[in-house]
Amino acid sequence: MADPLSVLVVTNSYPTDSTPGDTPCIRDQVLALQARGIQLDVLVINRRRKRSYIKAAVAVLKLMTGPRRYDLIHAYYGHCGLLARLQVRYPLVITFRGSDLLNRREARWGRLVARWASAVVVMSEEMKRASGRPDAFVIPFGVNTDNFHPAPPEQARAELGLAAHQKLILFPWDPARPEKRFDLVQSAVARLKPAWGEISIITICNIPHTDVARYMNACDALVLASDYEGAPMAIREAIACGLPVVSVDVGDVAAIIRGCDGCFLCERTVEDLADKLSLVLARGQRLDASRPIPSASASADALITVYQHVLTLRAESASERFHP
Repeated sequence: MADPLSVLVVTNSYPTDSTPGDTPCIRDQVLALQARGIQLDVLVINRRRKRSYIKAAVAVLKLMTGPRRYDLIHAYYGHCGLLARLQVRYPLVITFRGSDLLNRREARWGRLVARWASAVVVMSEEMKRASGRPDAFVIPFGVNTDNFHPAPPEQARAELGLAAHQKLILFPWDPARPEKRFDLVQSAVARLKPAWGEISIITICNIPHTDVARYMNACDALVLASDYEGAPMAIREAIACGLPVVSVDVGDVAAIIRGCDGCFLCERTVEDLADKLSLVLARGQRLDASRPIPSASASADALITVYQHVLTLRAESASERFHP
């Protein structure tokens, strides 16, 4: 029986007790991989402290000569991929999340480090084109269906202490991030108030996943107006909870909500955001809960095929060197 794959994960985003909302989909993927027998160590870089990057760089360099052996390294985000490439002992898989390829300032570094990776994983076809790697694998993060599933809205509102009859629009991102365009959402909701009376925006970020799911079951609609996205997890999680979505055509949102009765694409304007939100509120229904949504387990299975592909190519390359 073959030994299980041994992988070092390098990431500067990972949930902790103090930052429970720090990209929990990475932890979900790690846990799903471990459930499939992959042995993983996780090197978490505290991106708020420069010293943490230095310590991580030293740890990566020690892999060149140290006794600990891995089959490959998997870095999440372009910056972590750049750091993980300091060593050349192990093949490198990099998962890009969005801004590291789609943000104009970061894209140059993202494309550079993508060239140095053994394999590149991206969230969407748009990111695949931006990576400069025609062989990139499109594997969005899957939903943790243990947390995200339909629950009675009245129960969720009671648990969260929210008004029973007020219209609630969910914005599950940091409103201080300019690329998320909270300004448009505020203006659109203000435009709806004369017709709908009491209507509020619920903003959440950096809260436990279980609470995010409660808010998704409590609210009437989720709205996304970002300038760019890769494959926004909140859209998938909302659909898994039955929460209607109004979104601009960004990332892979159009493909995710296509054919989803009760979800709407809109232009990135106050007027169209308000018009589509009004349609959702007038409809007053949750989404069909039976709509299939890719799970964290499915994304882990797809990622394992990437690992196997990388290791097969490495073995073939080694064989060619020794048997020209």
